[in-house]
Amino acid sequence: MTTLIRQAPQPATVHRAVQVPVFGVPWPLYKLAAVVAGVVVAALVFTFTGSGTASMWASAVAVITVWWGGYVLLRERWDDGERDFIAEHRSRR
Repeated sequence: MTTLIRQAPQPATVHRAVQVPVFGVPWPLYKLAAVVAGVVVAALVFTFTGSGTASMWASAVAVITVWWGGYVLLRERWDDGERDFIAEHRSRR
């Protein structure tokens, strides 16, 4: 016999991040900003140093910083799983 032990929590209400269409695919704005920052940093570093290696490393740092920074600041919650259920109902135990 199957019994219902607990009910699934209602998903959290979150605001959607600003999205920009890139070739018909919606991208969050922070991803587009990361790509643009990488291109700008690569062009500037290559212009001033003439080194492709330094340009690549600097642009990689810029892209990763902007991409993950935007993700952390503007992310949407999607994991309404067991951990959230336990946290919300801890006082009932």
